[in-house]
Amino acid sequence: MHMSNKSHINSKESEVGLTPLEKTSGFKRHLLLIKINGSLKPPSTQAARPVRKIFLNGASLRDKSLTGLTLIEVLITIAILGFVLFPIYEFLRQGATSWQLGENKTEVVQNARIGLDKMCDEVKHAREFYTINPAQIRFWWKDINDDDIADPDEILTYSFSGASGDDLTRQFDSEAQPTALANYVDNFEFKYYNVAGAETVNLDAVNFITATLRIKKTAQNHDYISIMRKSIRPRNMEI
Repeated sequence: MHMSNKSHINSKESEVGLTPLEKTSGFKRHLLLIKINGSLKPPSTQAARPVRKIFLNGASLRDKSLTGLTLIEVLITIAILGFVLFPIYEFLRQGATSWQLGENKTEVVQNARIGLDKMCDEVKHAREFYTINPAQIRFWWKDINDDDIADPDEILTYSFSGASGDDLTRQFDSEAQPTALANYVDNFEFKYYNVAGAETVNLDAVNFITATLRIKKTAQNHDYISIMRKSIRPRNMEI
């Protein structure tokens, strides 16, 4: 009777820390040993307690074998990622830079072409000149109301201040402020010629005009330059 109590106590102590599933497994093993040996001696703790395992990605590992990446493994991984990602980044950066260069070139060329085309088209219809100099021209553009009188909304002036980076402006006499016709103007110049092809400053002798526009835009430490020149022959002038 004394032996039975002691055996029972030892059996309880051996079950401390076990899960219900492990306890059931140990109890079944204990019964199996009793049936085979005819002894009430409990199985040893080591034999009764199953080895705890954790399954990771389908592989069985002991508790003590679960460790993270070492510092060397982390550094190698970072180095490989850098080696793979840097060429991709450089390719994208160069693509963005090339796109920006193209956009700036297009802007400069269109700025010069659109501004010069509009100005030349209006000067071509001039009926009378009031001011002519290399940086400015003022003229009677059209007789809009057919009254043979140059009204303020018919007199037009194109001018450039001469300072690099300023705008080429367009303004009617009836307007309080000029409007920008071209931006980033680096230089602008009118030249006036008579019938013989010689330069003239005589208002009544002007037969044709040349206009030279130089646009310069600086962006990303690079200068974008466009130079355009056009000849204008006023069709409504009587020489």
